Amino acid sequence: MKLANKYWIYLFLFSFVVVSVGYYFVRVDSQHKKLPFVVASIGSIEKKAVAVGHIVPAHSISIKSQIDGIVGEIYHQVGEVVAINTPLIKIRPNPTPAKLMLANTDLMQSEAKLELVQKKLENLKQLVEQNIIPENYGRYIEAKSAVKSNKASVQQKKQNLDLILSGESSVGNSKLNSTIVAPINGTILNLKVEIGEPIISTASNQAATVMMSIADMSDIIFKGSVSEHDASRLTVGTPVTVILAPYPDIVVSGKLSKVAVQSEKLNLTTTNTNINRVKSFDNGFQVEVDQIQFPKHLTIRSGFSATAQIILQQSTNVIIIPERSLQFKGGEAEIWVIDDSEYGYSSRVVTLGLSDGVMVEVLSGLEEGEEIVDISMMIGEPNA
Repeated sequence: MKLANKYWIYLFLFSFVVVSVGYYFVRVDSQHKKLPFVVASIGSIEKKAVAVGHIVPAHSISIKSQIDGIVGEIYHQVGEVVAINTPLIKIRPNPTPAKLMLANTDLMQSEAKLELVQKKLENLKQLVEQNIIPENYGRYIEAKSAVKSNKASVQQKKQNLDLILSGESSVGNSKLNSTIVAPINGTILNLKVEIGEPIISTASNQAATVMMSIADMSDIIFKGSVSEHDASRLTVGTPVTVILAPYPDIVVSGKLSKVAVQSEKLNLTTTNTNINRVKSFDNGFQVEVDQIQFPKHLTIRSGFSATAQIILQQSTNVIIIPERSLQFKGGEAEIWVIDDSEYGYSSRVVTLGLSDGVMVEVLSGLEEGEEIVDISMMIGEPNA
């Protein structure tokens, strides 16, 4: 009887130990499996500056008139490709009565002066022929010079009157006219005037009327701005990737060609009713990207919105992990490496390198393939 009781007691104790040990390992293994984790992998980290702007022609020209008048004819429209010296716009003079009267008066006065000096020259010439005065007589020489000068003045006043009346005139072998021609080979970007619209010339004291713009669309650049923090680290010649708003899935490459020396918008102070109002800082620095390699099938238009990503720093073939898996204690970066310990992990200090805001480079303290706890996916401590 006693032996039977001892047998059952030993069997019970043995079963309890087996169940307890099994429960422990199952609990630890279950807890281990519940921990969210990420794997340290080999990859690349890039820190970039982002510039926001547009693509525009590298060179564009505003077409203006040298004479006041009215738009008479328009020979080409927006989007047309024109060659240098191609007629673009015909300007029809539209002088005011006062301007026309002044031009006529100037011409008549010059003709009267010419007639006067010609008579003086004729009188002196007769005296020379009669040997009363020598040919090198001062007044005779002055009279000949005055005739030449007044002839030139009359001719200039006639040309001026012709331009006012018809928009055309001749100077020697050159012909002046009011037809504006293309100064370069290019594409017409815009047309800002209509037939019959009055325009202001470049000779006026007012701002001249811009009638159209022409640009060479074979040379397109990116213009945008970056923050002052990024501008301080930019270097001309750095590779750049550009994404156009109409083609978000296509990435084109180029090179940084310009970084502004001065911010486009400075901090300004204005005074109004004795109250100083300081405008907020907006120290964007303009950048330009050229040598952009656009695919041939893309339709490119001036003014497309675009973003340019400029590589500031880069690390390749390094161990990387998500930044969300880090925690910081006492100024040191710490991770929880999954292992076979009681809680399924152990803390470890790591040395960090370059970060792009999402992934971070690990310089030491972690090996490729190691699993670490994804702290961002947990509520509290793993052993909580």
